[in-house]
Amino acid sequence: MQQGATFILFRRGIASVFPMTWGRPLDHHISLDPVGACQKFLGQGLPWSHQQIRTKARGNEYQPSNIKRKRKHGWKKRISTASGIEVILRRMLKGRKSLSH
Repeated sequence: MQQGATFILFRRGIASVFPMTWGRPLDHHISLDPVGACQKFLGQGLPWSHQQIRTKARGNEYQPSNIKRKRKHGWKKRISTASGIEVILRRMLKGRKSLSH
């Protein structure tokens, strides 16, 4: 369980907030004060007091390219696979004017 939690913290990029010894006492005496315990573990403050640093602007994920569009959704791609043929047939049955790109 400890390894799984550590793995999740590293994957989410917040491992620097929580030390590797989280859940295990550092000294022979254990503090019952959660705020003091967190400050003892971190040495700088509470984990929920840290702001997330945003470095990259969002909302610009779609950068259209006709070549990629045709390769993914084009007629040749649809006809080359069995599931693609099913897509074309479904669109024919529905009466679509455009069957693919």
